[in-house]
Amino acid sequence: MKAAVLRAIGQALSLEEVPEPAPGPGQVLVKTAACGICGTDLHIAQG
Repeated sequence: MKAAVLRAIGQALSLEEVPEPAPGPGQVLVKTAACGICGTDLHIAQG
């Protein structure tokens, strides 16, 4: 599955293919059709 990954504060987010997690007991895996990111979160990631 694709994921936006932050490896370190101050580095750019990268789109990567990551393994699909397996839900545990009492959990579900939700398929996301679209998402966004808050500007404040971007500022925090940028340091």
